[in-house]
Amino acid sequence: MAKIALLIQRAFTDSFEPQSLLEAFKSAGWSIDLLAVEDIHAIFDVNGDTFIHKEKGNLDQYDILLVREVFLYSKYTINIIEYMRHKGKLVVDNNLSLVKHTMNKVTDGQKIVQAGLPFPKTIYCPTFTNYMANMSYIQKEIGFPLLLKHKAAGKGSSIFKMNDRLDLENKLIDLNEDRAAGRYYIQEMLDLKADYRVLVIADQVVGAMQRIPKQGEFRANFSLGGTVKPVVLTDEMRDIAARAAIATDSNFGGVDIVYTTDNKPYLLEVNRTPGFEGFMSAHGIDIPKLFVDYIEKLYDKR
Repeated sequence: MAKIALLIQRAFTDSFEPQSLLEAFKSAGWSIDLLAVEDIHAIFDVNGDTFIHKEKGNLDQYDILLVREVFLYSKYTINIIEYMRHKGKLVVDNNLSLVKHTMNKVTDGQKIVQAGLPFPKTIYCPTFTNYMANMSYIQKEIGFPLLLKHKAAGKGSSIFKMNDRLDLENKLIDLNEDRAAGRYYIQEMLDLKADYRVLVIADQVVGAMQRIPKQGEFRANFSLGGTVKPVVLTDEMRDIAARAAIATDSNFGGVDIVYTTDNKPYLLEVNRTPGFEGFMSAHGIDIPKLFVDYIEKLYDKR
């Protein structure tokens, strides 16, 4: 059986998803190691490139590289991916090396609207000065309340509800102290009837769950204390999710779809490293087993 390196940022090594993947692959008879990307150093010399894990040694011992959450180290991970591919290894990276800006929701938003998918009205300015100069336009075109979102954060973090212009200006001033205003985009706050997460695994739309925010919270993420319940996947939701995955080059994705009170669907984003603990609790579908089957199929086809 092939040997797998599951690559992840150290902060996420003990979380549900990588641990459940480890268990699933081991139960299926695979040899697998969980490797923190921070523990891998690179060597470049006349003999070429080499990537060494501080405990496991040269990465070329692995037949398969499976990439999960590597947020802060996406660019360095691409170096590791290219090394493994050069060595003839199978790499399952959700097209990280192809896209090269996988944690950029502004870029994904552009792809989504170019694909003709319904997307909330969004404004992005690259600098604090640009935001302040466009404040009247933002107020006219978006209105308040609105959402201020980090273009690279996940699991509902770094999303702020701005109730009025003064609220937004003060927040942008605070962010500008760390030169961080350009990391955020502005999006209209929709009047929601329902919030859904549709899971795409191995290029297949596998199901949907409704996400219900806890009392007093406007974000419905399971990781923020929201609850989930299984729902029937409609043809419309399936179509939007499938097209969104294709538009953003995602083999795996958590596609967030909402419906407004007037029953219009909107695609909020495609999370490229979706958590699936909530989905498993809602549906009882063995998601790690789907990963095992998918990688086994890819490896056998080589």
